[in-house]
Amino acid sequence: MKSAIFKWAILRSSLCLILTACVLNSVSASAVSAAKPEDDGWVPLFNGKDFSGWYTYLDSSGKNKDPKGVFKVENGMIHILDVPMSSGKSDNGYLSTTRDFSNVRIHAEYKWGVKRASEGKRNSGLLYLAVGPDAIYPTSLECQIEETDVGDLWIVNGASVTAFFIAPSMPMFDDDMQAGTRVRSAPGDSSRVLKSGDFENRDGWNTVEIIIQGDRSTHLINGRIVNRARDIQQPDPKNPSHMIPLTSGRILLEAEGSEIWFRDIRIKPLATPEKP
Repeated sequence: MKSAIFKWAILRSSLCLILTACVLNSVSASAVSAAKPEDDGWVPLFNGKDFSGWYTYLDSSGKNKDPKGVFKVENGMIHILDVPMSSGKSDNGYLSTTRDFSNVRIHAEYKWGVKRASEGKRNSGLLYLAVGPDAIYPTSLECQIEETDVGDLWIVNGASVTAFFIAPSMPMFDDDMQAGTRVRSAPGDSSRVLKSGDFENRDGWNTVEIIIQGDRSTHLINGRIVNRARDIQQPDPKNPSHMIPLTSGRILLEAEGSEIWFRDIRIKPLATPEKP
């Protein structure tokens, strides 16, 4: 009897060890799965099926009225300007998120199509921190998406920033960050800070990322920092002569007469920066 009990004890111990090993292997596999980049805090903004969480705006027809089908979802991607070139000049407009965002890293990928409403550079853009009524274009900042100019910073409709220039007479981003220059756009107009380099692939997919933390932003094109701004402000809606911080707003994808595809649009929430 003692021998049988002893053998059972050994068998039970062996089973426990096997079970423990299986559990550890399962936990390890789960940990590896959870560590994949796509699960590392990123939140999709586009589901690849429809415009849930977005709305369309066209200068001629307004909100969620798109009679020409300028904005479509095809093959899991956003397709802008799928209209015949013979239809005349295309409307300017955009897709806008229904929510405001602050303290996020925005990720989007784009590729040019072949259709265009006019000769010249193919043109689009990703606007962020957009506030106020829909218009062409609302108070915001823009990461320019235009052939040879991807990453330029546009300060739109009364917004203002401190930017970093190579020289006062040369408004190109200086990554030495020695001294800032205050730049403000007039209401209904825009001002521009040139990016520091051209890193766009004009024949394939490109990655645009914008980091927004507090009242600061950074533009990255295919992993390269090409522009920065700080002290981002907007006119106070209650007193337009007074400027207030601009730290939260909508995200817009522009339609400016050039065919373009967008995919993998997502955001990663960031910690609120500590006050200096």
